[in-house]
Amino acid sequence: MEMSIVIGYYGNNGAVIGGDKRNIIFRGDPKKREELEKKLYSGKIKDEEELKKVAEELGVKVYIEDERVKVKKINNTLVGEVRSIGADSRRRRMYLTKGMCVIVDILNDDVIGKSVKRGNGVIIFGNKHLKEIARKELRKYMYDFTRMGIGEVKDVIEGVLKRCCRGPTSSKDFDILYIDEGEKDLEKVIEEDLEELRRYREELRQKMIDFRKVLAIVDKIENNGEVGIIKDGKLVLNEDHLAIDKICPNPRQFREIEIEGDVEDGDIVVIENGTLKVKGKDAILKTNYIICRK
Repeated sequence: MEMSIVIGYYGNNGAVIGGDKRNIIFRGDPKKREELEKKLYSGKIKDEEELKKVAEELGVKVYIEDERVKVKKINNTLVGEVRSIGADSRRRRMYLTKGMCVIVDILNDDVIGKSVKRGNGVIIFGNKHLKEIARKELRKYMYDFTRMGIGEVKDVIEGVLKRCCRGPTSSKDFDILYIDEGEKDLEKVIEEDLEELRRYREELRQKMIDFRKVLAIVDKIENNGEVGIIKDGKLVLNEDHLAIDKICPNPRQFREIEIEGDVEDGDIVVIENGTLKVKGKDAILKTNYIICRK
């Protein structure tokens, strides 16, 4: 999950977006994870050391990385995202341009919510604790934003992010972007951006399928046992085995393979602790193929 803060402003003077870069992954008992999350959301945990200490007490593994980019610019549109990835992938994106904002909720590959706002306003995405801090800070300035230059608004939001990004739920570094022109076709930008997300998720799915296939192949590589017999100078594999040309998601498969070494027709070939040999002899054999159990 992400412990994020993303702040966006849109108005007749332009748009600004800023976000932290933290991503936190929890591993462990779901109830213990929920307990840890509640403590984080409430602001009771003050720094990373305390987070790791509390996590250890609860038996929850915590992985923190501060390299996720949550804001970007497409033409004259600023985009910010928070997400929660578990059994399902949940994303919330804001699309900001001069005088307009669109908020999109995405579940896996489907848009499940969409709202359009016009005029001016401030949008805050993030966990409850950080949102409360940001709102409190922004109240001092937000009514002046429409009278400011967009560079000044950017400076204010930058200052708010610096003050928000102090605890364990956000990174100390953040990204901030701004524009002073409007997007000609915001709907087209959103449509293309969401299509890119679908392509990315499809590629990810395929990579996971391929990864599982490779793991299954690796698990079937023969290390010990009788694998076949020599016929016409080649190794003919028995019914329990086959050979592949390489470890990949879709390797080529063979029942007969070329072999190097001192062999005679009728020799039984075995693998002993990963070494290819003639049964009952010291003759070690070589092949360019990988022998697997079926």
